[in-house]
Amino acid sequence: MKHLFLILFLLCRLNAWSQKGEFDLRFRHIDSLIFNQKYELVQLKLDSLKAYLANNKHLSSYKEIGLEIRYREVLMMDNLNQTPSKMLPSMFKLLDESESLALPQITFRVYLLIALCYEKTSFVPQDYELGKQYLDKAYAVFKKHNLDEMYSAYCIRVASYYRYARNVDSLVYFANQASKYARKYNQPKELEDSYTLLISASNAKQDYKSALRYSNELLSIRLKHQNELGPSYYNVANAYLLMKDYPKALIYMESAYLYFDQMGPLYKPIFSEKKSNIYEGMGKMDSALHYYKLFSEYSQQSIEEQNLVKTRELEEKYQNDKKEQSIKNRERLLLLVGCLMTAIFVAWLLVVRKNRQISEKNKIISSQLLELTKTLEQKQVLLSELQHRVKNNLQHVISILEIQKESVDFNNIDELIRGNQNRIHSMALLHKKLSVSENVNEVDLEKYISELAKLVKDSYASDKKRIQLEVKCEVEKISLEKALPVGLIITELISNSMKHAFKRRSTGRIQVVITESGSGKALFYADSGVGFDFNALYEKGLGQEIINGLIDQLGEKVESSGDNGFELRVGF
Repeated sequence: MKHLFLILFLLCRLNAWSQKGEFDLRFRHIDSLIFNQKYELVQLKLDSLKAYLANNKHLSSYKEIGLEIRYREVLMMDNLNQTPSKMLPSMFKLLDESESLALPQITFRVYLLIALCYEKTSFVPQDYELGKQYLDKAYAVFKKHNLDEMYSAYCIRVASYYRYARNVDSLVYFANQASKYARKYNQPKELEDSYTLLISASNAKQDYKSALRYSNELLSIRLKHQNELGPSYYNVANAYLLMKDYPKALIYMESAYLYFDQMGPLYKPIFSEKKSNIYEGMGKMDSALHYYKLFSEYSQQSIEEQNLVKTRELEEKYQNDKKEQSIKNRERLLLLVGCLMTAIFVAWLLVVRKNRQISEKNKIISSQLLELTKTLEQKQVLLSELQHRVKNNLQHVISILEIQKESVDFNNIDELIRGNQNRIHSMALLHKKLSVSENVNEVDLEKYISELAKLVKDSYASDKKRIQLEVKCEVEKISLEKALPVGLIITELISNSMKHAFKRRSTGRIQVVITESGSGKALFYADSGVGFDFNALYEKGLGQEIINGLIDQLGEKVESSGDNGFELRVGF
């Protein structure tokens, strides 16, 4: 069974490959017809392919083949000298579809065709530079997908860009690259275009011998295909004219004139002018004057034909705009009617649902009222608890002031005030943390001690001293009963360090660390100052008495050291 499925799969793939190969051959034949300007036959071939696709929509490459057909139709528009305004919408639509289907070869060719379209309107600087942007996009596709066979087409367009940019060296480089790859992959159109560009570059550099050589090579190629022989003979004649070899110039100009009736309105005045110049160089002034008169007549006809084309385009644009406006007006009317019908339907729905919505809203309001009542009761409890905390904090302040009452004198009054300010700040900060929290029994310890330590240190800050403060906390939450004494201990310790530890030093470090382990929590305090013995009687002052009282309140043991700075560890 597995072998049978494999055989069926391979047969399907072979069928798809054979179909793709067949269409590739057809498209190459159509490209050859376009190259040889057999446009009526090209249109018949494309119509035949479209009819075949319409009856075989099951083909795996149906969409890709459809895009290839449309690409040739746009290419025909370019060869028939359709205006860029007509071509660009079709190109952009084709580009969007090829990109969405991930068909890099079609995308690459369409980018080049868009660049050519903008090149034809190069009298507008914005279009000229916009064309270069599409060349860059084409190159990105070429590099990503290794489209070596298409590189010659890219080089032709870039060389043409540099011709308008008057960069002759870059023009020559890319034209030679185009010639090299066109020969490698047998691409006659790109080879012809490369010689045309090299002729232009040689004339710009006044290298007329090179211009003659390239013109002869181009002529030999076109003689094989019997294609655009008039311009080819003209190129050779012009090269001889620039080299002042008037007899040879006349011979090739006469050959060019054999195709004069096939020339477009732009070529006829040019041919006449060049023939006039040749006769003038040969000293045959009557013939020179005759062809100069023809040049003037054809130039006038060309201008009139161009004006007529522009007039037709404007008239066509006006009629198209008029039709589009009429279509838009109808669409707007239909849209307005649709909107009115929609509005009526929506209004009816609103009326039908109104009673149901009112009932649902009443339920929501009742539920919200119940929640608000519960929230109000909770807030009242919180407010009562906060008032109780404020009362306790004020009692602490009164107790500290009572302790200090007998030690006040005029020498240390500023220091006492600042110390009391810091103690009050400690309590106020704690009260602030409680006010912004829904839980009045717990405090975010890390934020509390970080802000408190900085506040106390900054109150003693001096431009002459650089004291570094380091605060670390491993405890996330702590009860209010322990947060207050811990905060006051930190306040007193930092105050003592700032006042006494760094009197003869310009730099220092204060470290506050709170840790948590299996045995409980601990406050570690250290400074790099002169140090002192925390347990010595003669060292005891008001701040130390407050610290001892707070430690007793915590009811935990104390360890201290004064050997290298000051260190204190308090368990709680």
